[in-house]
Amino acid sequence: MQVTLSTEPPDLPGHKCLALGIFSDEKPPRGICEFIDWRLNGFISREMKQGRISGEFREKIIIPFPGRINTEILLLFGLGPLAEFSYDRIYTSAYSIVEAVDRMLLADFAFDLPGDNRSSLDLAGITESMIAGFFDYLSQDIEKLANMTARIVTSPANVKEISAGIQHFKSTAKDMGSVDVSALENSFA
Repeated sequence: MQVTLSTEPPDLPGHKCLALGIFSDEKPPRGICEFIDWRLNGFISREMKQGRISGEFREKIIIPFPGRINTEILLLFGLGPLAEFSYDRIYTSAYSIVEAVDRMLLADFAFDLPGDNRSSLDLAGITESMIAGFFDYLSQDIEKLANMTARIVTSPANVKEISAGIQHFKSTAKDMGSVDVSALENSFA
């Protein structure tokens, strides 16, 4: 699995699939999802208000060719209430996200780090939990693990903390080099 980082605005780079977390008690959504909602003229907020998107834990909503953003598939995944947000929930969500990406027969996706600056969890721990969830699902099939590219969408201010989370994952996981972070080497300084 190749892990890369994008600090560009999330609507600009071309993504096959952009996966964003939403909390059930954040209406309208916040973080990167808030920005994408704005680019989509409030589509996500309206769907939440109409009850078609709840943000309940493990909910998955697929929006094909959403327009106004440079992605083919927008994947929204429910995280439940912000008060119940935990590293275990992040891990489970990451596992579910990559499972959904795999079932769509995709080998490339971008994702946000949910809860950034809105929970008591630190960004390094959120990053580590996400990468661990992806790795544990993909490690069931070595070919899928070798061919998957996961791109973290974030702001430049978060790069140092994200790098710390990836480094911690690499130091504790027995990935035997299967999680390639060489594209991020400059961030580890």
